[in-house]
Amino acid sequence: MANSSLISTPICKMKGFGRDAGMRLIGLALLALAAGLYLMFGSDPLGALLFRLDSGLLSLVQAGVQRYLLPMLWDHVLLPVLEAPAWGVPLVLGAALTLFGWMRARG
Repeated sequence: MANSSLISTPICKMKGFGRDAGMRLIGLALLALAAGLYLMFGSDPLGALLFRLDSGLLSLVQAGVQRYLLPMLWDHVLLPVLEAPAWGVPLVLGAALTLFGWMRARG
């Protein structure tokens, strides 16, 4: 027999309903945003997207990294990141931050 208290409880007072529904709606909104951005920018590399936003930024960062930090850092770390699809970098960073947050919450 079904639990009668569950049936008589209004849906807005069910434990966790608002949070779960809110998270799902936020997830759908982010999915729609991602689809729109993909249609707008396609699968362009991150470097091409940054060049469209600010054409002098990449040359300034390259000069600063190669002059003041380490030239190999630009060639072997930053250049492959700039050649990756524009959606890949936020995806990897978001997954890493989510994993670290989950590990911290678990103690």
